[in-house]
Amino acid sequence: MNIKINKIEVFFYAVFLFVCLFILLQSALAPFAKSSIGIDSSVYIYSSRQILNGQIMYKDIVDHKGPILYLIDVAALIIFNGKFIGIWIFEIISLFATSIIMYKTARFFAGKISSFFAVCTAILFLVPLLNGGNFTEEWALPFISAASYIFIAYLKENKPFTIVRLFILSLTFALTFLIRANLAAIWVGFGIVLLIKWIREKQYKELVRNLLAIALFVILLLLPVFLYFYFKGAMSDAIYLVFKYNMFEYSPQTISFTLKRCFKILAGLYSLNVIPFAIVIYMFFRDKTIINASIISAFIFISLACSFGGRFPHYFIIFTPLLAIPYAYVFDVVKESFPKAKYVYLFILFVFYNYNPAIVQAQDIADNYSEKGYGIDEIVPPPTMEKLKNIIIQNTEPTDKILVKGYQTSLYLYSGRTCATRFPYTLNRSSFVIKNYVKDAEKALPELILQNGIVNSVDGFNLDNLLYDKYRLISSDIGGVEIWKLKE
Repeated sequence: MNIKINKIEVFFYAVFLFVCLFILLQSALAPFAKSSIGIDSSVYIYSSRQILNGQIMYKDIVDHKGPILYLIDVAALIIFNGKFIGIWIFEIISLFATSIIMYKTARFFAGKISSFFAVCTAILFLVPLLNGGNFTEEWALPFISAASYIFIAYLKENKPFTIVRLFILSLTFALTFLIRANLAAIWVGFGIVLLIKWIREKQYKELVRNLLAIALFVILLLLPVFLYFYFKGAMSDAIYLVFKYNMFEYSPQTISFTLKRCFKILAGLYSLNVIPFAIVIYMFFRDKTIINASIISAFIFISLACSFGGRFPHYFIIFTPLLAIPYAYVFDVVKESFPKAKYVYLFILFVFYNYNPAIVQAQDIADNYSEKGYGIDEIVPPPTMEKLKNIIIQNTEPTDKILVKGYQTSLYLYSGRTCATRFPYTLNRSSFVIKNYVKDAEKALPELILQNGIVNSVDGFNLDNLLYDKYRLISSDIGGVEIWKLKE
């Protein structure tokens, strides 16, 4: 069997891998990095460690992301013998796989060179969004990319929805849904266009066949997960945290507020470059093809999905796979417009888009490997983290449990101590957490409690009665944090 190797594309993939490494060298999980682990990442790693110690997610550990997120970290920790670098390597593999699928998708719209530049530009879009990596949205990228490829292959190249392709669509949807439900917006965007297409063209047989197949596959894929939590006695807590809390308590917004934010996103705010999307709109009005309509639909529903949760930059990570398409349009227009010096103009456009992200990323990497660490306000600088870690170790035994009242779950990881309650961090506005947080702390009587300032304490979890009755305040040279030790 002859396997034809395209040397140009092999070179492209090598560059994609280099760009992925370049992006993820901002991570605190990268080799020899000095930054403190970010807030979200530390919660996922801590929860995964506790799962490996036999605890049940949502029952013994409280967080509000879907179960697949923790299973990814669990798998990385198992394969790499508990070392955090395993998660970082998984991130590289995930982003690299995403880049290859994005390239294959871009090739439906542009030539090889234009698609190559488009994918590199789309990946560098992640620079201001990753904030140290190991984010919820990041893990969904290969699944979103694979689904986008299948949808676009059908709409643009008329590649049929075989049973295998329908299963892949269902599998990627289920995995994305079980990471966080709103991340599955791209299936809604393409799905609505497909439904309209099948109804207008009276392809009722294909509509029913595909919907039934996907529904059956999704049910079969989700059922074992729901059964697991049911038999573990964690079903109600899982449904509340993963669905009810995320939708109604985490960042409650009115419909008008959400629509306004959606409009702002589509207008190009929050680092989303409006030029490629404007190109897609232009192509739609010029050609009025169903593929351009489907891409616009996907953009709109992703925008709505990002709007529901608040203003955190990392939500916009899920735009990345789709951005390769309008970028491919842009680069291909330039290539066709300047045939005599097309590569020069393509390179100039590439530099125009990516000069600033590359400079910013280089500085982020330099910070990540310096004593001050990667610069995010909520992340404790490495020297301060080291001091806090030493205070915890000096005042507790390895088997003692502590409580960090706030968002700095990384202190559990660095100190080697476990959280005395089910709450590795205080979920703001959660009715369940507000009801049980103080009760769990009073019952557990952790050896050490840290609160205020540095640990990002939030209102609604008043431990004053417990602290003044059972604890004494110990002195430290770290300003902005109270450290309370259990009285003898």
